[in-house]
Amino acid sequence: MIRSKNRHTADIWPGFVDAIATLLLVLVFLLGLFFISESVLSRLLSNKEDVMQGLNSQIKQLSELLSLERRENRDLSDTISQLNRQINQADANTDFLTLENTELKNKNEEFIVLLKNIEKKSSELDYKNKDLRSSFEELLATFNATKVKLVDAEEEITLSEAAKKQVVILNAQIASLRNQLASIQKILDDTEEKIKEKNIKIVDLGKKLNTALVLKVGELNQYKSEFFGRLRSILGDRKDIEIVGDRFIFQSEVLFDSGSADLGKEGLDQLSQLSQILLDITKKIPDDIPWVIQIQGHTDPRPISTFHYPSNWELSTARAISVAKVFMMSGLSSEKISVAGFAEFQPLTKGVDESSYRRNRRIEIKLTQP
Repeated sequence: MIRSKNRHTADIWPGFVDAIATLLLVLVFLLGLFFISESVLSRLLSNKEDVMQGLNSQIKQLSELLSLERRENRDLSDTISQLNRQINQADANTDFLTLENTELKNKNEEFIVLLKNIEKKSSELDYKNKDLRSSFEELLATFNATKVKLVDAEEEITLSEAAKKQVVILNAQIASLRNQLASIQKILDDTEEKIKEKNIKIVDLGKKLNTALVLKVGELNQYKSEFFGRLRSILGDRKDIEIVGDRFIFQSEVLFDSGSADLGKEGLDQLSQLSQILLDITKKIPDDIPWVIQIQGHTDPRPISTFHYPSNWELSTARAISVAKVFMMSGLSSEKISVAGFAEFQPLTKGVDESSYRRNRRIEIKLTQP
């Protein structure tokens, strides 16, 4: 009985061992799957982190680009606002000049009407003079004829009472004719004197007007001469900066890099000296003398096409504006500054070589009347 029980126990043990082994194999298989899954998940997470880092880097770059664009947009907005203010000021100046021009035209029309009236009166006086001269000649002829008749009568008539009466009548007629001739001569003299006086007044008025204009222009030219004299003493014999007539010319290479409207250090130094001279001289100009600083940008004919400067129009205008900003920061009033860009359409020379291109790339500054 005991042996049978022991045999039964021994028969169960191998099955139990097999079950345990199978369970261990299952656990090992599950652990293997777990480690493999963990490895795969770790690799996937690592790849996702790399992708996230790349995306974060791109987002950072896009943020920087967005900030840069916003700053550029603000700068452009400020520039546009300033240009709008300058345009409004220019419109106001234009309206004021238009009003002055209208007043001058009205005065000129009044002056023309006055001249026409004077000419008309002069023509009428000439016509009256002709009539008076004709009457005078007729009376003179009548007088001469009467005188001849009187002489003939004196020779032919006798000393009768009738003859004496006729002589008295003839003498009275002669005296009356003489009085009429004297009156006509006086009228002629007065008329000619009036015409001379009016002509003298017209000539004097024209001379005074021309003199006033010449004086105003002459006064501004004195300040121009002082301005260019001081510039020549500072610049010496520099060939990249010229004074041509009433214009002061900077070659673009002195102020800007190629294709740029940003001023370099040397350009800032030169413009600072120039603006100080302009500030000193313009303070001396009286208020009744109109003046303005004209700044013109010019390029060579080679085309440009960038984000900031789609054409030479934008580049030449932007360079002129950069110079104007330096002048305004130095203290010159924006109301006294005029800016224009002419691209390549007003060259100093028509050549197509590099020397001609260099000479045509320039900034022109001019102290003149508006």
